[in-house]
Amino acid sequence: MKEEADLKLLSVGLALWIGAATTGLLHSYWLLLSLPLFFVIGRKFGHFLLIATLVGSFNIGLHQLALSHNALRPLMESKQPVDLIAEVKSDPKLGSAKVVGSTLRAPSTSFLVTSIRINGGEVRLPIRITTHSHVNFAPGCVIHSSGTIFATQEKSVAALFVERGSFTLLHDSGPLGRVTSSIRTHFREEASRISGTGAALIPGLVLGDTTLESPAFVTEMRRSGLTHLTAVSGENFAIISGFILWLMQWILPKLKSRIIVTSFVLVGFIYLVRPSPSVLRASIMTAALLIAKARGDKSSALPSLGLAITILILIDPFQAIDPGFALSVGATAGILLLAPKLKEKIPESIAIPIAATLFCTPIIVALSGQLSLVSIPANLLVSAAVAPITVAGFVAALIAPVFPGATFLILAAVLPFASWIAFVAREASSLPLVVLPSSFLGAGIAVVLLFILMRKMWRVLLALIGIASGFFLFQSTSWPNSNWRIVNCDVGQGDAEVINLGENQGIVIDTGPDSALMDSCLKSLHIYSIPLLVITHNHADHYGGLDGAIKNRKVGQVWRTALQGQHLSFQAPIGQIDIQVLWPKDPNASFDVMPGDGSAINNTSISLMMNIAGITFFTAGDVEPPAQEEILSSGKIHNVDIMKISHHGSAYQYLPLLDALHPTVAFISVGKANTYGHPAPSTLASLKDRGVKVFRTDLDGALEFDADRSVHTHRKSAISLN
Repeated sequence: MKEEADLKLLSVGLALWIGAATTGLLHSYWLLLSLPLFFVIGRKFGHFLLIATLVGSFNIGLHQLALSHNALRPLMESKQPVDLIAEVKSDPKLGSAKVVGSTLRAPSTSFLVTSIRINGGEVRLPIRITTHSHVNFAPGCVIHSSGTIFATQEKSVAALFVERGSFTLLHDSGPLGRVTSSIRTHFREEASRISGTGAALIPGLVLGDTTLESPAFVTEMRRSGLTHLTAVSGENFAIISGFILWLMQWILPKLKSRIIVTSFVLVGFIYLVRPSPSVLRASIMTAALLIAKARGDKSSALPSLGLAITILILIDPFQAIDPGFALSVGATAGILLLAPKLKEKIPESIAIPIAATLFCTPIIVALSGQLSLVSIPANLLVSAAVAPITVAGFVAALIAPVFPGATFLILAAVLPFASWIAFVAREASSLPLVVLPSSFLGAGIAVVLLFILMRKMWRVLLALIGIASGFFLFQSTSWPNSNWRIVNCDVGQGDAEVINLGENQGIVIDTGPDSALMDSCLKSLHIYSIPLLVITHNHADHYGGLDGAIKNRKVGQVWRTALQGQHLSFQAPIGQIDIQVLWPKDPNASFDVMPGDGSAINNTSISLMMNIAGITFFTAGDVEPPAQEEILSSGKIHNVDIMKISHHGSAYQYLPLLDALHPTVAFISVGKANTYGHPAPSTLASLKDRGVKVFRTDLDGALEFDADRSVHTHRKSAISLN
């Protein structure tokens, strides 16, 4: 009977999740974890599942209705200034500069509030505020501001409020808010005194304060499967609870008493790291583990997990459509279900991260379509470093406002552990990712492997892993080819080309809009030195990734758009690299402005004709027909092997130049599902009519042209052009 009741509790939680997720967002990553148990348990408890599913669906549906039909709708449509009084619910977070079209927008700060009054009327709704002002409000503060209300795609808030004036603090956050804010501020300040990526990681890992973490570092952590360490997670709560339980054994002999004290400490820890959805998720998942430990009964693990899911979905149904929720459930399920089986064969310190990572893998694959071959090894390598940082950092944070010097010394002591995590992330992120043609197909494969592992079919599992590893290894080493000459990086809606000079050197032409993507591309090409860096023109989708290009790399000459026509040669181990600068010839030239974004600047793009060990290549930034016509009139145009189509394949092309170049291959560097209509159907038709083989980064990923005149792409096999 007890087992039946436990299964009922778990099934209720899963059914609530399914109902809320189905109504909230028709996306099926949550099915990967819940459906197998759903169908097995549903045979016996179908009516419970049906009721719970309907409750979950009704709960999120009611919330969505309240957020979408409210008093803010007329204000969104009128775009009139709005007077807002609101209570702050989250710490302000500074974002990174964003490339929008050709413009680099300054970073903005955003935070969540609950409105109190709007234009004098009482309105209580969750709203996200964005501002370019420097703000440092703690949760609980009441603020006043004026701005504009906009509709938002964020499902858990009613609107986006863009601040247009300034903020006035009406009420402080109270004693608890002041204390926790002081701890966080002093801890961050002491961490910022220590240089290095590792130091930036510590406030995030200990208190969930990611202010010091750069976007590039966050990307490295994500690619290496260590993203859960960039902020507070269930693992941190488990470590803190374990530390307090160990500490209390010298004071309180009874386990239940120690668990009660630990629970109170964890409540205080929640306020310290902020009760955001992710923190509440981590705390309740940790509570599930504590309940299981208190009862001393393995059978209590699954119903505790079911209870945690139920509480979270009922409190905040939007958790059901949050990928982080699925990952938290997956990690907790792995620790409860798989870790005990693994501990029979391997040490517990290794079994726990493996179990959590394995259960999260199907969800990660479903969400991203990418399978990291190094996430488990990376987690194993850093697992021993997490506990010292968490425990020592927790103590250092508590004393930071009173003894900042001692906090600094403790941070310096744990810095080697944090630096080790950063090092593993950096090295692991440079290794290949397996990109699956269908993310759900790959996720299904991962689920099958998990099932085999749970059934202890070790021989079958090892055989499948061996076959898959051999296949993945072959795939991952097929790009880039060892004799690559030209690569068009996949940097989204932007341009970035790399010319191979041998001996880990390359010419870089533009750097795309994103530093992390640019750095990742150069890492995959093993480029550590850039003798020549060309920024074709002053648009952010061509220079926004500059920091990623020069990161940890030696840079020689830099050419910018004011460059006059020149002819230079580069000696390189692979042979002579001949470069002709065809444009701009006249920095004062002006043309008719064409429709679109930044036409005048586009026509200042540096345009190059290159001969790379016998391979001819033409690239011209974003030049438009008037400038293209001038380039053709230079008399230096001839047939080329490969042409980078200007302006991401826009409709503004001068076809006589295309005819004169007569390329065999055309590369189009363009972002997937971009809003500009690139590449234009007319441009694609013109290339097709001329028999040009077209490759696009939005469809094919990164593009490579090798010495054998073959094209390799990141998502497709090699295509010979001979």
